[in-house]
Amino acid sequence: MIDDFCLQRQLIKLGNQLSNRRQADLLAHDLTASQSEILLYFADHPGHLVSHLKNHLRVSHQAAQKLVMKLRQRQLLMIKVDPTDARQHQIYLTKAGKLLVQELKQHGTFAGQELLAALTEQQKDQLAHLISLLLQSKK
Repeated sequence: MIDDFCLQRQLIKLGNQLSNRRQADLLAHDLTASQSEILLYFADHPGHLVSHLKNHLRVSHQAAQKLVMKLRQRQLLMIKVDPTDARQHQIYLTKAGKLLVQELKQHGTFAGQELLAALTEQQKDQLAHLISLLLQSKK
């Protein structure tokens, strides 16, 4: 049976491999990890507000606004006034943002397939469950 310390080291090594691969993909698109996460967030949650994003990223409202502003300047995000409350600004991906998200997902899928190729479908399900448990324990 593996001891906790060795398991933690293996998890860190795996995390580093994933991070390095992701960083190379993001560098090719001139994106930071935070910017990538924001684009993926609004792909899954079109029309959400900066306040939703700040909660998702666990950052201050000002930090979330600044990140959104940078992506707006790059014309990857756009803002629309909420038709039911003019004080609220809904955030959406632009066409260029949608295309970039599609590329990010394709690269991520390929990297994930390479990493998970050695596992059976049952093992992938077990791994997903275990990762979910680990992530839940940190909330």
